Amino acid sequence: KLMWTNDWSLGHTSAMLNLSSPGLLFVWLDRYHKKGFRGLEYHSRGRPCMKKPRIEPTHSDDEKTIEALKEEIAYLRAENAVLKKLEELKQAKRQQIKKKR
Repeated sequence: KLMWTNDWSLGHTSAMLNLSSPGLLFVWLDRYHKKGFRGLEYHSRGRPCMKKPRIEPTHSDDEKTIEALKEEIAYLRAENAVLKKLEELKQAKRQQIKKKR
């Protein structure tokens, strides 16, 4: 309205409103002419946020059944074994590189 009532140019209006460039004002005017005030509303851009992973409620060890505790122990032992094997492989690779030097 300020630009139209005072008959200012895009450059002069953007300078008066402290905008970074007249191009920004031009884009806003174009959106206003095409869609009205709806065109000036903020719309998020880019990809939507990832959905948050569903967290299953954890039960205290007192509430778990013996079978569930045994399964958890077996899983943790397997995870430990995998991590140990991975560390062994890394050390073996480092030794091979050392020998080549």
